Amino acid sequence: MKIIGRASGFAVLFAAAAAAATVTAAAASGGGAQDAQGAAEKAATAAAYAPMAPFANLVGKTWRGEGAGPDGKPVVDIARWEFILGGRALQTTHRLENGTYGGRTIFFYDEAAKEYVHHYFTTAGFHTTGTAQVTERGFVATERVIGHPKYAVVNSEIIIEDGVMRTLTSHIDHDGKASPAVEGFVYREIADPGPLFWTEAGSDVDDKTPMEKK
Repeated sequence: MKIIGRASGFAVLFAAAAAAATVTAAAASGGGAQDAQGAAEKAATAAAYAPMAPFANLVGKTWRGEGAGPDGKPVVDIARWEFILGGRALQTTHRLENGTYGGRTIFFYDEAAKEYVHHYFTTAGFHTTGTAQVTERGFVATERVIGHPKYAVVNSEIIIEDGVMRTLTSHIDHDGKASPAVEGFVYREIADPGPLFWTEAGSDVDDKTPMEKK
């Protein structure tokens, strides 16, 4: 199963938001007027609902993560983010490059609990649900895994610096045994590669996305 070797669904999402904010700030200070204008427009979209404002600079961007799979071989993860429900929620869709595994995370702010909550769905059949909290160097998340034959819980930490996010992930199996935290993916922003799954491309295209044709 591909849950090992990657950060939790929500962990990657939240960390990328903070990394995106760093990149946008750097571009603005260096004379990136268009980038700054785009960031301002995205911030305005989220302004109507303050809890989503931290993610405004992330919307419409794609990130490429480099890491290793369970067998130690290199793995590349591609992810895209967007606001949904009129800015009241955020979703990310990701897919392993040259592979069929992927998933979608939808998250929102629980106003009663005063915390971010999420649900992650995968092409492998299992799913996760959890919460996250912001820290001084990024954030931490805990997820309960449903339907996975080995893992019951995923704990993740994201460390953000210089517009790059680095993931640390540990697992707890169904017997209660915890694994040590290991480094997962390192993500950087890239150009949009097109739809990650063919169902997102619309009915006027063929049945393969650019990623599937590689």
